[in-house]
Amino acid sequence: MLQQKIPATVITGFLGAGKTTMIRNLLQNAGGKRIALIINEFGDLGVDGDVLKGCGAEACTEDDIIELTNGCICCTVADDFIPTMSKLLERENRPDHIVIETSGLALPQPLVAAFNWPEIKTQVTVDGVITVVDSAAVAAGRFADDHDRVDALRVEDENLDHESPLEELFEDQLTAADLIVLNKTDLLDAAGIQTVRDEVASRTARKPSMIEAKNGDVAAAVLLGLGVGTEDDIANRKSHHELEHENGEEHDHDEFDSFVVELPALADPSAFIER
Repeated sequence: MLQQKIPATVITGFLGAGKTTMIRNLLQNAGGKRIALIINEFGDLGVDGDVLKGCGAEACTEDDIIELTNGCICCTVADDFIPTMSKLLERENRPDHIVIETSGLALPQPLVAAFNWPEIKTQVTVDGVITVVDSAAVAAGRFADDHDRVDALRVEDENLDHESPLEELFEDQLTAADLIVLNKTDLLDAAGIQTVRDEVASRTARKPSMIEAKNGDVAAAVLLGLGVGTEDDIANRKSHHELEHENGEEHDHDEFDSFVVELPALADPSAFIER
C-alpha cells in the first residue's frame, strides 16, 4: 500500500513581515495536526526557534522543530535541506504536515525545485508557497521594514550565492507564491491597502490569491489547505537569477573589457635593465 504524501507549506517573506507570528498562530490553532517545522534562520541565531518552542501547542513539540542555521536555505539545499527532510521522513511517527519558514533572503524557487528530488518527491508534495508582505513597509515605498538589517544579514551569510537587489528578491518571492498574505493591514486605511494591493500585483505576471491579515492571524485551514502541488509548476515561477542565466547573462558581477596593447620593439632592451 502506497504511503500518502505529506503536504509541505513553504512560508517566505522579508525580515519583519510577520512570518514567525503567523506560524505561531498557526501552531496554536492546528486542530490536533502534528506539524513539523523547519526554520531557516541565521543572524540572530535561535530567536525564532525559542519563540516557537514556547508556543504551548500540543502539536508543536521541541522534536518537531528543526533549525537550519548554516545560511540561506536556497543556497544550501543539497547540504542541509535534503538531509533534514530525509531524517524527518525516516521517523516512525511522521508529521501530518511540514511547514518551512525560509529566511528573508531566500529565493523560494530552488527550494521548491528540491521537492522534485526522487527521494523527496515520492513522499512529500508542496501544498503551497505563501509569501508574507509587510503592507506598512510597502505602503511607505520600502520592501522591508528595515532595509539596513536585511543588508546586514546578507553580509552575515557566508553561504549566500546570490546578491539579488531587494526589488528583484521581492518580485521573486511574489512570483513563487500560491498565496500572498498582506500582513499589518491594521496599520493602513482603505486607500493605503489598495495601494499595496496594486503595487504587489504589478510586481508579478502571475496572479496568486491575495488576502489581508492583522498580526499574522490567518486561519490554519487556509494556510494548510492550498493543495497546489507547487513542485509540478516550478517552470512557471522562475526567478530573475534563473532567467538571467538562461539568457546567458551574468548576475551581479562587475563587467570587464579586455584589450591588447602592442609596444614597439625596443632597439636596446638592456637600457631597461636595472643597473
